[in-house]
Amino acid sequence: MPFYNGKWHRYSESERREYGRQQREHLSQLWHKTWISKTGLKQCHNWTDSMIKNFLEGKEQDAGKIKAYKRTLIAKVEKTKKFQVAMAERVARQKKKKV
Repeated sequence: MPFYNGKWHRYSESERREYGRQQREHLSQLWHKTWISKTGLKQCHNWTDSMIKNFLEGKEQDAGKIKAYKRTLIAKVEKTKKFQVAMAERVARQKKKKV
């Protein structure tokens, strides 16, 4: 076993794993406060690929390992009249399919 100049020996393996999980969760929450991915737009905001292409073409930014969009940009786009009309049409189509 290699020599570690630290206090790792004071904690059990399960405590170290739990601490790592907590740290990953904390960093994930910080990331999601600022950014939203394409998948997040589709799942949480009911966007489609064509809507993303029409309204956000070329506005992706590097957000760590993936490309994502700033939440402030998404809020601005969702307030526009053109987007609201497109989303209303999408919701109407979804309701029509359910019936």
